[in-house]
Amino acid sequence: MFWFISVAFAIIICGVVFLIGRAMRREAEPGSPEADRGMIVAVAAVIVFVLWVGAHTALTALKPIEAGSVGVVYQFGEIVGQKGEGLQFIAPWQELRTESIKVQRQRFDNISGFSQETQDVIVSATLNYRVDPGAVQNLYRTVGPNWFDTLVEPRINQFFKAETVKYNTVDIAPNREQIRLAVQAKLDEDLRQFSITVADLLIDNIDFTTEFKQSIEEKQIAAQNALREQERISQRQAEAQQGVESAKGEAEQERERARGAADAIRIRAEGQAEANRLLDASLTPQVIQYLAVDKLADDLDIALLPSGQGIIIDPATLLTLGSDEVDDTMEATAVN
Repeated sequence: MFWFISVAFAIIICGVVFLIGRAMRREAEPGSPEADRGMIVAVAAVIVFVLWVGAHTALTALKPIEAGSVGVVYQFGEIVGQKGEGLQFIAPWQELRTESIKVQRQRFDNISGFSQETQDVIVSATLNYRVDPGAVQNLYRTVGPNWFDTLVEPRINQFFKAETVKYNTVDIAPNREQIRLAVQAKLDEDLRQFSITVADLLIDNIDFTTEFKQSIEEKQIAAQNALREQERISQRQAEAQQGVESAKGEAEQERERARGAADAIRIRAEGQAEANRLLDASLTPQVIQYLAVDKLADDLDIALLPSGQGIIIDPATLLTLGSDEVDDTMEATAVN
């Protein structure tokens, strides 16, 4: 369109100048300087017109298309063709729009979604995509040059919302890889019919509302405090168990000492009983009488002896005998 306007201006301006030069030449005498000046003006108008239209036509018709791109040719608003990379020629009245067929990157910030408990989820993601070179013309014809805003962006938002709502809020971050793969698969399947290939989808960040993050932080603090309290309780229980074990040990030691003391008493008692048994076996009536007499004092004059005890010593004899004689009498009696 601009080319037509430029050519129209060239025709008007150069035509007026040409007519002026022609009129100057017609009004002047043939061969006169005025006639020559008129001829020069007319020729100059023609030359300027040719240069103007030629230069503008060349600039408008020659279009460089960089590597990794294709050009869609428009003519009066209608798509009439497609050009590959390199220097391409189109009609001056045609328009060329280029589209990259390389892998392109588009970042999406603040993709809003909801968790299973209707908590707000904010996702930041990066999409890598490419367009089939042979399908660009048809994509422009059926969808338009703004096909990305029409096809891709709404689907990104829709698919992320459809996935995040499947999880509880606290489970979204741990399952970010499953969410990413699910969204990528749906997006690739939906866009393939338009010859758009999803090379990769990356989740850069998952965020939540300030209120939810604050509640999570409070829960974490409470959990940490509970854990510390549990550790203190466990420590006190361990100390109490240690005291119980120590008391058991001391009780066992005391029982062992008591058992040892009882064994010692029993052994002594058994020894004493054995000694008594042996002593009892060695005591005869004569020995007992001897011991009884042996215990009498030296100055004893009268001794009262119970009757019926089998004493074979005449008490009257004891009164007339000295101590030594008594001992001899007792030993003799013991021998008999």
